[in-house]
Amino acid sequence: MLKGQTVQLGDSFWSDNTCTQRCTCTDQGLQCFNTRCSFSQICRPAAFQYSCQTVQRQTCTVSGDPHYRTFDGSRFSFQGTCTYVLSEQCQNGLPYYRVEGKNEHQGSTHVSWPVLVKVFVHDETIELIKGDQSQAKVSGLSYFLTCGLCGNFNNHPEDDFRTPQGEVVSSDVVFANSWKASGDEELDCDPQCEGLACAGCTESEATLYRNSAHCGILENSTGPFAACHQQLPPGFFVDSCVYDLCVGKGYQPILCQALNVYSSQCQQNGIQPQSWRRPGFCEIPCPANSHFEAQGTGCPPTCVNPNSTDNCPLPDQESCVCNSGYLLSGRVCVPHADCGCSFEGRYYYSGETVILDTDCGRRCTCRSASMTCSSNSCGPYESCMVEDGVRGCIPNSFATCWIRGPGSYHTFDGVMYQYPGACRLTLAKVMGSSDHSHFLVNVEKVPQGPQVFCFNLLKVDGQLIRLPFSTWSNKIRIFQSSTHSVILHTDFGVTLQTVWPHFVRVTAPGVYNGTLGGLCGNNNGDQHDDFRTPNGTLVSDPQVFGDSWRDGSLADHCVVNRPHNSTTNFNSTEYCGVLTSHTGPFTSCWAAVNPWQQVDACIDILQRSDDPTSTLCEVLRDYALMCQHNSVSLGQWRDATGCGKF
Repeated sequence: MLKGQTVQLGDSFWSDNTCTQRCTCTDQGLQCFNTRCSFSQICRPAAFQYSCQTVQRQTCTVSGDPHYRTFDGSRFSFQGTCTYVLSEQCQNGLPYYRVEGKNEHQGSTHVSWPVLVKVFVHDETIELIKGDQSQAKVSGLSYFLTCGLCGNFNNHPEDDFRTPQGEVVSSDVVFANSWKASGDEELDCDPQCEGLACAGCTESEATLYRNSAHCGILENSTGPFAACHQQLPPGFFVDSCVYDLCVGKGYQPILCQALNVYSSQCQQNGIQPQSWRRPGFCEIPCPANSHFEAQGTGCPPTCVNPNSTDNCPLPDQESCVCNSGYLLSGRVCVPHADCGCSFEGRYYYSGETVILDTDCGRRCTCRSASMTCSSNSCGPYESCMVEDGVRGCIPNSFATCWIRGPGSYHTFDGVMYQYPGACRLTLAKVMGSSDHSHFLVNVEKVPQGPQVFCFNLLKVDGQLIRLPFSTWSNKIRIFQSSTHSVILHTDFGVTLQTVWPHFVRVTAPGVYNGTLGGLCGNNNGDQHDDFRTPNGTLVSDPQVFGDSWRDGSLADHCVVNRPHNSTTNFNSTEYCGVLTSHTGPFTSCWAAVNPWQQVDACIDILQRSDDPTSTLCEVLRDYALMCQHNSVSLGQWRDATGCGKF
């Protein structure tokens, strides 16, 4: 008897509502063991207790640059770099979830790649930041209750392009743009081309990349993926692969990513491809203390659960597997003795320090699998908050310094001045001792000659790196936010944005109040003492102030002195005057960013330009960025100013 019901000898049942324990009635009594439902099942109430019931499950994928395959099998390529809703539960009746995806340019400004996926579920936000795999997956169980770029999951692909308003449209661009995530006000993130035209593939390139040495290996009837063809026709994946290789000019890692997308989809469907990686071709380098397995477990042993492989419900997958004697601690394999701490329901790395409690009242450090905590409190310019998933003492306010054109400056405290000096200049630095992280921002200005900039390569500690870049601990992150913009984030709140060729923004938190120096001022809220030299002397002349913060020579070649173009009235509404025009597109931002202060800088920039028309659009974009920083969106200002083509 169980809960008043008779259980026959030999009968089996799940004993709980999570289906993690299955019991059998034997002549020796009730015998139970731990197990789970399979990947394609969920635990539901049954006539007696609970049962694992098979449900329809489909997967939506976003891969490459990027190619979308909806739950119902619709396929399209879309090159916007905004944040988009991939899928969400859009009708009542099931637990709410929402998945958003962010794309960005890498190398080519015609195409974009997935860089960030956010999952909102159970009042938690989970961020998946792009690593080695340029692919996002969303699994669907909610028949006809989903919406977003992944479609509505009703087995009818013809109505997948449904907007949030319920309208079914034919254009994939209109459809995708309709699913921009709320709160995403990023400028210049709309696609600059549509469909296959974005790849710019010649006939000879398409023929080359479709052969069996490249993408054609996917559809080779005797190749390593043949077993998967019936379950998952390879045509779309081949087309996407050719598209990506055209963009990447045959770059082998792009081919490897494309093949991996199809391979992983086969494994998700329970089909194991033959070995297709080989020495010199798509090898996967594994981190220390691990090795590659083509059919690795979907539930690798971890420090939290060393026996996770037992009754694993997930299909096998390609992965780096920890060597014998090692366990997975976050993303690294460590000996059992080096495992971290399971503390109050969370896992922390060995050596990790965290701030806990809603008032940030504890600072805890994991050592030797044990957490040691001490009291903690936030400073006078800070509040206890959760930011980017981490609790800590967050600055109450931020101040921003702007540098525009050849010599227009706006300090942290709001002082506008002109200093046309070039060479290496100190914008902002921590002066003297400080309890907070020290930083130094220099800018090197070249006084003359056309400049060519490469935005996807930068140097970190003297080494060339490719964007996006982050340190292992995410203390520094650098990424390209739009065609010309690069942003550097630090974990201590300082942000640097450059929009080439003539816009720099430095943002510093309030904890640095009164402790900074440089051309951006001292950040103490007082506009009357910004012009302090490195030795603390207060001066009144911007030229003297600027010269004092030069790092190097004061020679003549460090001074911008190009002849001005005096034949055009750049103060007219056809040029810089549009900023202050009552009928122009910028009036909604006047209260936040004074346009009259920006006109002089605009005129100075255009007078030094060989192409004032295109340069004007860059200057107006800079003003739009300042408006955006102040939470003011200007809408379609490019169309209103004739800058839509720039």
